[in-house]
Amino acid sequence: MAVGEEALGELFDRANTVLDKARANALEPEKEKVLRRFTLKEATQLLGIHTDTFYELKEDPTANIPTGEKGVRRRLFTLAEIHAIQEHLKLLPRQKLDIRQALTLTVANFKGGVAKTFTAASLAQYFAMRGYRTLAIDLDPQGSLTTTFGLNPATDVDDWQTILPYFYGRAIVEQGGNTWPDSLRPAIQSTYWHGLDIVAANLNLYSGDFALGIRRDSEPAFRFHRPLLDAIDTVRADYDIVIIDTPPSLSFSTSTAICAADGLLIPAPAAMMDFESARYFLKLTKEVLGAVRHSYNIVKEFEFLRVLITKFQPGVAVQQKLANWQRGIFDEFCLSEPMLLSNAVQNLGPTLQTLYEAGPGYRGSREALKRALESVNAVNGLIEQEVIAVLKRWAATVPATQEAARSPAPSQASSPAERAA
Repeated sequence: MAVGEEALGELFDRANTVLDKARANALEPEKEKVLRRFTLKEATQLLGIHTDTFYELKEDPTANIPTGEKGVRRRLFTLAEIHAIQEHLKLLPRQKLDIRQALTLTVANFKGGVAKTFTAASLAQYFAMRGYRTLAIDLDPQGSLTTTFGLNPATDVDDWQTILPYFYGRAIVEQGGNTWPDSLRPAIQSTYWHGLDIVAANLNLYSGDFALGIRRDSEPAFRFHRPLLDAIDTVRADYDIVIIDTPPSLSFSTSTAICAADGLLIPAPAAMMDFESARYFLKLTKEVLGAVRHSYNIVKEFEFLRVLITKFQPGVAVQQKLANWQRGIFDEFCLSEPMLLSNAVQNLGPTLQTLYEAGPGYRGSREALKRALESVNAVNGLIEQEVIAVLKRWAATVPATQEAARSPAPSQASSPAERAA
């Protein structure tokens, strides 16, 4: 039987219907993703205080802090309430670190199946839990990160809610009769995580790569490394960290994400094929930076670069051997903690939940969930240390003026990560 456009369209519609039903069943009864509440123990751990300190604040009429909702067995807090207490105690990252411009962290690798989106989503939620104003940007047309945050890329995201207009450029946007967005803000959507916003993705992002290629050949003044960076600069003062999830491909959009990065994280499982992919990704990254230097006389440097061993099974001897090999090769550029492969992640799949969203109702092994959370927290904690070190350096070098705090952060051309050669 011949298969053409009509049949393919019908298959897509069937798949989309099934996905919508699966999402509806997973999200009962709210029909949309809602973040669970946190226990007092979890809240005080996030705040870094003892429970006695909370009760002292609760009894202090001048503190006026949220006290959560008293249940039958435990007191529960929303993430917004935890952040309000954090702000009262002056423990928010922007209060402690004097953050004046967001750091951009790109998670990238050519190969699919390396836990890239899992890593990006976990990082975004980790930083949001700890009070960082977080923006996640999904550059993958498949929209896996977008789906993780409860949106259907096929029905819930239009082109203006993606990075696509910046890839097309002002000329193409205005030729189509549309108004050029002077800021990325209209594309940003709030998520059900307090303090975590997203620029979502849809399938039309594929056309962005073609547009970037055409612009490189047809616009004499076009700088291929700037579109994503220019978009982020319009909102950089609104956030503490920007996390970019990239497509698993060699593409112009991946190159823009590399050039927009202050920090670069490369997930790579302990397997030969994945090691090969990471090796070639490093080669391409070098070539991208070389192209920027040769074309525009700009030296682009990362504040930090780390390889993350993902999907690690410590009980498998060959994986242990390959992991040790990778650590020896990448040395100080390899994170000391691997991300474990866990059944807990697979068990959460049908519920559309992440590790940080799993609450008392989790039906799998609590011990497996605990190990998975310990692993992801260990990895994310190491990355947070890298981020904090950079933010502290920036705070020491950027003048603390009211104008600097209000205006978009300087582009990479005037930041420590990129300077005139």
